[in-house]
Amino acid sequence: MSEFTLGSLATISLVICCIDAGFWMTGGRSGKWKRRYLGAFVQTLGINALSLITGTWAWQFILVFGPEIGSRSLGYGGTTTSHKVFRRAVFALGSLAAGAILAWGVGFTGKAIILLICQAIVSIVSIVLGVKNPLPAAVEEVFVCLSLKYFNYGYLFTAVTTI
Repeated sequence: MSEFTLGSLATISLVICCIDAGFWMTGGRSGKWKRRYLGAFVQTLGINALSLITGTWAWQFILVFGPEIGSRSLGYGGTTTSHKVFRRAVFALGSLAAGAILAWGVGFTGKAIILLICQAIVSIVSIVLGVKNPLPAAVEEVFVCLSLKYFNYGYLFTAVTTI
């Protein structure tokens, strides 16, 4: 696959994540179903469609829908700092589970493991952002969604070779 094609597919995956971030943010204001189900569907469909295009599709990619819904359904606010940390950690682990499934789908290759470690670091950063939140909530929600969910597309490209 040419570098131009790969870059174009990576850009398309970012657009998909931006659509999801819109559902994430609006679902944070009202209509939680937008975040939980529409966003999760958009991500799962995007991952599966792009993996078919890149030739990296595996049946495990369908399973991503479960942790996507789960991570979006877990409350992550709290009244005390320890409560916020705990709830954000559960939320981050739910998001990280999708990455683990994708790493499994590509065979836990060395590249996938490195990506999973990076995704775990970003998950920790999302906990800090959620607890100390230096941004307005609507901005933080978009930022966290893009930070956590864009990593999922990286797994699709770990087995692709360029020409």
